[in-house]
Amino acid sequence: MRFRSWPLAFFAFSLAACPEPTVTPDAFVADHDAGDSSDTGALATDARPDEDDAGPLPEPRSDYGTAGPFVVGSVTITITDRTGMRELPVELWYPAVESARAEAEAGRPIESFEQGTANETAIEELVASAPETCVRRQQHSAAAPAAAASPALLPVVVFSHCHTCTRYDMAEVAERLASHGIVVAAPDHVDNTLWDERAGTSVGVTNEFLAVRASDVSSVLDRLLDADAMEMPADLRGRIDASRAAVMGHSFGAATTSAVVRDDDRFVAALAVAAPISVLGSVRINTLDVPYAFLLMREDNSVLEVGNRLIRMDYMRVGGPATIVELDDAGHWSISDLCGLVDGFDAGCGEGVRGSVMGDVPFTYVDPAIAREAAADVAAGFFATHLLGDPGGATFVTRLDGTSGAHVMSRP
Repeated sequence: MRFRSWPLAFFAFSLAACPEPTVTPDAFVADHDAGDSSDTGALATDARPDEDDAGPLPEPRSDYGTAGPFVVGSVTITITDRTGMRELPVELWYPAVESARAEAEAGRPIESFEQGTANETAIEELVASAPETCVRRQQHSAAAPAAAASPALLPVVVFSHCHTCTRYDMAEVAERLASHGIVVAAPDHVDNTLWDERAGTSVGVTNEFLAVRASDVSSVLDRLLDADAMEMPADLRGRIDASRAAVMGHSFGAATTSAVVRDDDRFVAALAVAAPISVLGSVRINTLDVPYAFLLMREDNSVLEVGNRLIRMDYMRVGGPATIVELDDAGHWSISDLCGLVDGFDAGCGEGVRGSVMGDVPFTYVDPAIAREAAADVAAGFFATHLLGDPGGATFVTRLDGTSGAHVMSRP
């Protein structure tokens, strides 16, 4: 029998008694800033932006819809957080030396992330019993090769995983970013991982643990920027560019991004996946003035349609420039490498019931392989714009509109 982990009832504590939203956003999020309080419903995302209005868009310098020029390496390190109380396993994906290309392209099983740990047998058993087409079974990175020597300084994205998940929740996205020259660092949020859930000790979705998660993210950046951090691979020490750090998160990790951006001004861009950023943590969304991207799953049974409406409101109200991408027929786990790994991660693969319409309407989720690729496309284009200095990255994201069930809107 497979282990059951329930889907994230992301805002059950605040929305459990709320009807389907036909009232103002402030009825749901008390600390929202003043502004247009009409119910946004679904955004009108089906029309492509008219490129003629502002002249031709800049062309991307690279094809962000495929792997970039760099070989991808990955390694697990352990850091001590800034409180000195938490030991955090952290996965690093990074551009590696060319000699590791064959190993990276051949790939390794997802179980290798837990090789030599207390969770090695458990992950092997879970993968073996998971639906064949749901879990991403093969990662594509070489094991701890030397880092590429050029460029000398590298941008970084720190990733915050979903509730009761693992640091390799969105490994495919991390690999795409690393292949384009961006380091990705993903901590296990200890006390809120899959392994804590299996042990019956996981914390819940609370404001208190949101603060812990945000501290974890900032602690990871602390260590990456410390040229003397002995836990870092020697050839990456001193090579992380302090001016080009961003944060990305899935589900509870999406909410974590807003707490990070509010409290740590080193992060210059943020990508939130499959959850609102304004429900937890008393974040005043109009004060978040870094570029923000939102990735929304139209058939998300964890945040539900009310949650998706809040994501759309977040997109409209966040203080800086914003982009939102909505994926048809995608569920909460469709974009995760862990989709279907446990029963609670099943909603996103196979057969389901639509949450975007009234009544029990059956449908088939988009193939998770397609959804993961779409997520990697969005992340690569967005972070190319804000970390690699390529304005054509935004053009690439704009042109995703109408492809693979994606709907794109942006605003200054």
